[in-house]
Amino acid sequence: MAAINESGYLMEQEVATQLEQRGLHVRTNVAFEDPDESKSREIDVVAVKRASFDEAAKLSAYVELLVECKNSANPFVFIARPKNAADRHHSPEEFLFPYRYEMKKELGPGKGMTRQVNAFHHLGFDQVFEAHVRPWKAVQFCRIDRKGSGWHANHGGLYDAIFYPMAKALNARRKEVPKASRPDEWRYTWLFFPLVVTSGDLFLIDATGEQPSPVAVDHVSFQRELKSGKLSGSFMVTFVRQRALESFLADVVDPLAALSADLIEQRQDFLKTTTLPWAD
Repeated sequence: MAAINESGYLMEQEVATQLEQRGLHVRTNVAFEDPDESKSREIDVVAVKRASFDEAAKLSAYVELLVECKNSANPFVFIARPKNAADRHHSPEEFLFPYRYEMKKELGPGKGMTRQVNAFHHLGFDQVFEAHVRPWKAVQFCRIDRKGSGWHANHGGLYDAIFYPMAKALNARRKEVPKASRPDEWRYTWLFFPLVVTSGDLFLIDATGEQPSPVAVDHVSFQRELKSGKLSGSFMVTFVRQRALESFLADVVDPLAALSADLIEQRQDFLKTTTLPWAD
């Protein structure tokens, strides 16, 4: 039984069961195509829940968790620093919205100009998404491994081993979300959450502190820009302690799902108004 526990198979099932008990539709060992190597890969757990829908308006909102499980007693340690202005304007590539928004300005007869407006900010998700609201960002991470009688900060291959598979899984799922080409087709708010759920501990170090030291945390979001032959973009993965998965869902995922539902159920005119007044 010890070998089974160490394999992580039971952990995957525990996470799947926990998500099912929360009302999510769960699949385990879900296959997706690796476009770089043209072969099938798997993600441990995929969990989906519809937050709201309006049949007449053909609008629906979903949250979807893409979960990799790491059964390890070795902790992950993250280095953090304050965000800059560019971070404040960032929009997660993991969030898909049903409409595009733009401002228009008339410049005279037959003349005008337009400016694209980011849906993430316009709809208010930037005020609710915990990873965006917090003042700091994680910029580096490593895993602390046992080496002889001491410990070793291991980061070799971790970025590629974690981020590339998660980004590829995200891209594969995003492509499967239907895109409306006609007014009578369904439109979706679809919020993806790529997660690494670990049985070990997570620590955060503030690099700007006078005496930086690790502080235990329940979850940390880490964003990295990736560029390869068929993969390009800035991708976010959130590391979550298995014992804190429920609090992560309640504190991070649920508020975003509630906002998605509110836009469909209470503020649909605002959601569907795509031409906005000009603002400098």
